[in-house]
This record gives sequence, structure tokens and C-alpha cells, in this order.
Amino acid sequence: MAQLARPPGLPSLLEGVLNLAGGAVPILRLERLFQLAARRTGLYSMLMILKDISAGPLGILVDRVNEVLSVPESGLIPVCGEDMFNGCTEATIAVQGQTIHLLSPTRVLLEKERELLSEFRAIAQQRLQDWEAGRP
Repeated sequence: MAQLARPPGLPSLLEGVLNLAGGAVPILRLERLFQLAARRTGLYSMLMILKDISAGPLGILVDRVNEVLSVPESGLIPVCGEDMFNGCTEATIAVQGQTIHLLSPTRVLLEKERELLSEFRAIAQQRLQDWEAGRP
């Protein structure tokens, strides 16, 4: 797994911050967010980077990636937003007899959590820039 910075004050939902080509990318642990059993990280732990997020890139620590799919709109089964916490599940798809839930990267966090994440990302980005410039 890529080396992550774990600065003081790291929010509990984050595993750390990835320096991706000079950009600070917070790495989210979904099992903490959804209060699931903790998973151990190791050398081969995988990170999925979501680039097109309004507040900037976000990484998610994942167990595995089986494949990357391009799903047409007609393949999406809508989910009523009221049935899920904060409407975080946008739709489901059926793949090889399994139902896969598609999480909304913009709604998986509450508004307050997104604000705090944005502030944290800005602080981490400034630290990266200071470090690269040789400033304390």
C-alpha cells in the first residue's frame, strides 16, 4: 500500500493522507463510517481514488477490486433515497447474479463531514507545499 501521512488531528474516518503528485488526497475508511468490523491494512491493501468529487479527490481503502465496469443508465436499478441514510446509495446493479450497491461519493458523507474533510484537505495540502518548499 502507498505510504500515508497520519498527521495529528486526523479525523477518525480517515486512514491517512496520500501525497499524489503533490496533491493531498484524504483516504477514507468506509468500515468506520458504516460501523463495520475493522479490517487490517497491509502491504497489498488497495486504494481507490475518486477524482471527480466537488471538494477534490478522495481515496477509499478497499478490500479488493474485481473489475471496473462501465454500466449504461438502463442497467441501473434506482434506489429510493429515503430508504438509505443520507441517500448514500444511488442505485444497484446486477453483475453475475450478485447485487452491487453503488454509493454516491457526494452523499456518503454528511454535509458537516464534507466541510470538515475539505478543511482537513486544505491543511494537509498546505503542509505538503511547505514540506516541498523546505519550510517548517
